Amino acid sequence: MKYFLDFGTHHFEGLEEFIIKLGIDNTFNVYCFEPNKEIYNMSMQKNHLYEDRFESFKHYNLAVMNYTGEITFNKHKGAWCNNKKDSYINDYTCGSNCLDINPTYDSGNGVVFDIVNETTSCIDIDDIINEICKNDFYAEIYIKCDIEGSEFVVLPKLLKSIYIKCIKEIYIEWHERFWFGLSDYENKIKEKCNIIKKFNKLNIKYFTHT
Repeated sequence: MKYFLDFGTHHFEGLEEFIIKLGIDNTFNVYCFEPNKEIYNMSMQKNHLYEDRFESFKHYNLAVMNYTGEITFNKHKGAWCNNKKDSYINDYTCGSNCLDINPTYDSGNGVVFDIVNETTSCIDIDDIINEICKNDFYAEIYIKCDIEGSEFVVLPKLLKSIYIKCIKEIYIEWHERFWFGLSDYENKIKEKCNIIKKFNKLNIKYFTHT
């Protein structure tokens, strides 16, 4: 069977995009993962739009990580429009993340995050893939990965999966910019290139998602 895994679901914007891009229909099983409790609760109100649209539809309030348990979530209440904090953008939730570095500035969008920390549950990427593939030897998995920097720990774990050949296509939004100005920035660029090379070597179709 076919599976679409949406890592970083937000308000289902990505799912709607990929319904068109991949032709996701009632032959697909769709699994959505969103760590932000407030966003998840708001999006739950839209579940009825998808529950009868696919073979199965599951929506989880979980961060996708390289282990299962709990993690600190850097939730954004809003953001200032620039470094000078000239004006405030209410309910700016983009960029909320589970990173240890807890970036306060997004060099890509030019905003300064207004951050509050909370604990959220996370799930190991292995647990997700194993559950699917142990029950479906012929699984075909398509992934959208927009997890605000955690791709640098999640994707290396995914690449080591015994079921990696079940991954047919992966679409990744990269966030190395969160390390811009830090000593690890150049390393993140190299890590990104190495991860892409490994997907290509495995003949898994890789695409940059924006």
